Amino acid sequence: MRVERRQVTVRGVVQGVGFRPFVYRLAREEELAGLIGNDTGGVTIEIEGAAARIEAFLRRLKEEKPPLARIDRVEARQVEVRGETGFRIVASEVLGHVSTEIPADAATCEDCLRELLDPQDRRYRYPFLNCTNCGPRFTITRRIPYDRPQTSMARFRMCAECQAEYGDPANRRFHAQPNACWKCGPRVWLAAEDGAEIASADPVAETVARLAGGAIVAIKGIGGFHLSVDATNEAAVMRLRARKRRYGKPLAVMVRDVAAARAACLLTAEEEVLLLTPARPIVLARARQGNGIAKAVAPGIPWLGVFLPYAPLHHLLFADGRVRALVMTSANLSEEPIAIDNDEARARLGRIADVFLMHDREILQRCDDSVTAVVDGAPQLVRRARGFVPLGVELPFQAPPLLAVGGHLKNVFALARGWHVYQSQHLGDLENVTGLAFFEESLAHLMRTFEMKPEIVAHDLHPGYLSTGWAKEWAAEKGLPLIGVQHHHAHVAGCMAEHGLTEPVIGLALDGTGYGTDGRIWGGEVLISKLDSFERFAHLESVPMPGGEKAIREPWRMAMGALHAAGFHAAQAAALTGATEEETRVLTRMMERGVHAPLTSSLGRLFDSVAAVALQRRLVDYEAQAAIELEGVAVDEPDDAPGYALEWVVGDWTAREAACLRASGLWHALVEDLRGGMSRARIAARFHAGVAEGFVRAVIQARQAAGLEKVVMSGGCLHNRRLARLLRTRLAAEGFEVFQHTRVSPGDGGLSYGQAVVAAARARLTG
Repeated sequence: MRVERRQVTVRGVVQGVGFRPFVYRLAREEELAGLIGNDTGGVTIEIEGAAARIEAFLRRLKEEKPPLARIDRVEARQVEVRGETGFRIVASEVLGHVSTEIPADAATCEDCLRELLDPQDRRYRYPFLNCTNCGPRFTITRRIPYDRPQTSMARFRMCAECQAEYGDPANRRFHAQPNACWKCGPRVWLAAEDGAEIASADPVAETVARLAGGAIVAIKGIGGFHLSVDATNEAAVMRLRARKRRYGKPLAVMVRDVAAARAACLLTAEEEVLLLTPARPIVLARARQGNGIAKAVAPGIPWLGVFLPYAPLHHLLFADGRVRALVMTSANLSEEPIAIDNDEARARLGRIADVFLMHDREILQRCDDSVTAVVDGAPQLVRRARGFVPLGVELPFQAPPLLAVGGHLKNVFALARGWHVYQSQHLGDLENVTGLAFFEESLAHLMRTFEMKPEIVAHDLHPGYLSTGWAKEWAAEKGLPLIGVQHHHAHVAGCMAEHGLTEPVIGLALDGTGYGTDGRIWGGEVLISKLDSFERFAHLESVPMPGGEKAIREPWRMAMGALHAAGFHAAQAAALTGATEEETRVLTRMMERGVHAPLTSSLGRLFDSVAAVALQRRLVDYEAQAAIELEGVAVDEPDDAPGYALEWVVGDWTAREAACLRASGLWHALVEDLRGGMSRARIAARFHAGVAEGFVRAVIQARQAAGLEKVVMSGGCLHNRRLARLLRTRLAAEGFEVFQHTRVSPGDGGLSYGQAVVAAARARLTG
């Protein structure tokens, strides 16, 4: 028997996920000696024994890894045999810069859930039980290596029983860093608006009673506070909306289990799978008629954002069956960061919540719930946050240390190094000092955690973005080079990189707003794209936005601009949009003089315009509301509706004269149908079909001109299920290979990933 010893390094998500005890058990089963320890790069293993046994060990290492682990690379080399007996787990080492990953927060596992609800278990109804297969990770971590002293659990000294579990490699709580119980861990209590503790033998049961009685409760969770009410209580939901100042935007609903989710929504098999992933994201699914959920939860749309309990505390809220569905929305005023600290919550939420369910485990990183949907049969991230952050997204080549600051709305920054990009959690809109402070706080935390010092800073080209201004100031202060990345190129390049595409492709970038290289607002783009550069092949015809950004909040303005461009007289446009005589006069003058009426090729604004006419949606309460409602009214229409035609206007992309898709004919046909009494649902379906047909035609033209067969689709309009489905199926029918986002959001939440890709690609060229 040939005896060998090998040193094995494993990189990926291998800390805080039960990897060391897994390796310990594996080594013992294969009768191998050696050791394993965490380091800043991942884990290092030394394994000694029969060569055949070592090969079996290495094979099983990849095949049988723990459920939360992700192995990116395994490197093994021969070292000197020591004649060692037994296998041991050694203390963590802090050597070199960090290259491992912090695990994402993971939902309560089935083993812990059984203990939570077992009256005979010592952790019965303990709101903070966890093990190596579940529990908080990112939100309680200060830095790597991921060990208890580096987390917010450091202040809680384990009792003898917990310590024994923590030190036993055969126990599933071996080195579970948040390990605790009733004797030694965090506690929960109910507090009044003034912070005074409300005496209660069971604060959770008292919370449930308050919720059932119609109260608004601020509940401290994993990544921050939720504002919660009984989702079946219309008056309570309306009171929450009024206090939170969130008047129309849908609210997420948590239900007890999959059976309850089925009762609330018409779930597909793919949506059920998504609901049950360890990330436990909010899933946007078709609401079931007569489900008992208050109409005010998601007004005007056929979908409901539903999710399952992911922390022990959540499971306890549903345990006695007194409430069956709870609104669980981010605890903030609209557009502010989520509250995480007890004192902060009282100060910021005192006028919203009636009572507070608090605990004393510090949250170190704000992290909203992730939002997902199944689009065209595949999962798609709408908001990437808890459960996914800070897991790295792969690059098709190695990148130098760099920072990509993202966009203005739905901001997410990204740090890149080596083969991965690490996106931050969803930060929200950068429209005020509070949002910028959250950005800076999160950036400092992630840079400290990964011990990363960027050497390059990438930003959007828009000169008015707060992120762009910040990037320029920060780079100048640090003496770092800047790389400006066009908005839609970032979208397309990000989708390319997700799929490992390094050759040129045809890119569809369809969204609401992005600053173009000509100083105009883009958003309906067909690009010939490489990772480091692009050419604009075609776009929607540019139309005026009377009032500038005001036209985003008031879609009737956008409709006036689109109808003006389509050749409608002012009086006709006014009749279609409900504009007053004075409004019509002012907007017409703006457009004729080109004053405060910038031009845009945005598909998102075209959706707004059509919704303003077909649905009479004059104002919106939240971003993309008009477009979402337009998609919603067509939800039951078949996909074979004949589309309103977009006219193809030839251009020469090699001479920087892009072709365009003109919407004049679309508008005249749509208005004729509207006047003829066609249903809003059918009009919406025909509009979606026309948009898809127009862009498919543009892609076919791009293939003929550039000889490319691969198409990547990105931008916020790809959240639209109907549009994404129509585009993909029709492109596939034309013989194209179509790629869509899977690991990052196609909207602006994925922008920083694309910026990092472009910046890294350009850095490679310049050496």
